[in-house]
Amino acid sequence: MYKHWQDSRLFSLLGLLLASLFVLSACTPIAPPPAGQSAAEPAAEASVAMPVELRLASYGLGDAWNSNLEKTIDGFREANPNITVKVEFRPIDAYWDKLQTEFAAGTAPDITINQMDWVIPGAARGMFTDLIPFVDRDQVDMDAYFYDMQPEWGWKGGLYGGLLYAGGQALYINKDLLAAAGLEMPSADWTWNDLLEYATKLTNAETGQWGVYISPLNPPYWGASFVHGAGGSVLDESKTSCALTGAEAQAGLQFLSDLISMHKVMPAPVTLQGQENPFLTGKVAMLFGGTWQEGQIREAGFDWDFAHMPAHPDTGARNVQMGSNAWSILSSSEHQDEAWLLVNYLMGEGGQRGMMTNGVPGLTDVVNSQDYLNLHQPQDISVVTGDFANYGHDYYPTPDTGEWWNAVGQELSAIWSGEATVEEATTRACAAVDEIFARRPAEWNQ
Repeated sequence: MYKHWQDSRLFSLLGLLLASLFVLSACTPIAPPPAGQSAAEPAAEASVAMPVELRLASYGLGDAWNSNLEKTIDGFREANPNITVKVEFRPIDAYWDKLQTEFAAGTAPDITINQMDWVIPGAARGMFTDLIPFVDRDQVDMDAYFYDMQPEWGWKGGLYGGLLYAGGQALYINKDLLAAAGLEMPSADWTWNDLLEYATKLTNAETGQWGVYISPLNPPYWGASFVHGAGGSVLDESKTSCALTGAEAQAGLQFLSDLISMHKVMPAPVTLQGQENPFLTGKVAMLFGGTWQEGQIREAGFDWDFAHMPAHPDTGARNVQMGSNAWSILSSSEHQDEAWLLVNYLMGEGGQRGMMTNGVPGLTDVVNSQDYLNLHQPQDISVVTGDFANYGHDYYPTPDTGEWWNAVGQELSAIWSGEATVEEATTRACAAVDEIFARRPAEWNQ
């Protein structure tokens, strides 16, 4: 999945179970395409004469997540009794390597979970089925999604993944610490200046309490929100060159550096390596974290809520980083139409409702539904989803995300430790990123 979800190895996911709330209706199972028909030319709908078995592969993300996926798919099974769905949970390590090997050997599953850094290498070698012909044939309303799938799952006009769910950056506030400092919850229009003021009042060196913590900090994660807020970018528009040496990008990074070194209201990431999240222990009042941390925070035992992302004090610009996972159909599947039925269900209301305890639904109606809001009460999840819809930015999906993200992280970490200036670190980061991009296979170019 988009690299963010690959980093589920490093972060905890929400673990509550939710049985599927929707049963697919008014949708008749359809037969495989006639002999000689391309998968890109889906057959017209027809009744399934013979039972079909679909294999759906995913890396396992814990018993709760796995069980929830099975229960979500039960709605599809009930509506399509002639289609058997076998779910294969696999280790996340070497998942992509194994999938490529299976595809080459003709033993790949029909459907796989996908990440944004796999989609172009896979699509370029013909591993994944383009979903656009199915979307067009069945008149799927893509405008019903607040989350645009194309930046992460599109390539050369095709669409190679149907949304599993989204997730990304959230701002958590410890209301108990706020009250102790005599502060109210931040207003919807608060700015970076307000953030600094709050962080200053909420920092207590004697008790080891910090005003704010941002984790993970390096772009394209949460630090990128400040790069964008200042008017900068991490990569250029074509995603072929590093843009961190731009004046605006450097200004956003400098603001973050000043929180650590000048104002001393935020700990440097290196000082907390190997320790429990300080927000959970009450040592941090405001956390820029991931949506997947909500479950842990709920269990921490203090009063908290979500806050909007602060805006740049001069431009009013604000940003929140977000990304997604998706389901892809393998082009080697002999059951293209049945596989599409399942992917369409999973990216539709049945799947989005069924998996909404584990991530953010991409359908506007589902994310605005009372059922979804109730899952997060007494906190107001619409603060997060509203920022996603209005100010969301992707993680700069490219086929080589793993490599260039690591290069950026290695170089920018020197800023937070005080070992390099913003100018020095971004210059080195861009040199490393551009060298990585220069080695890209030609077929990866958009």
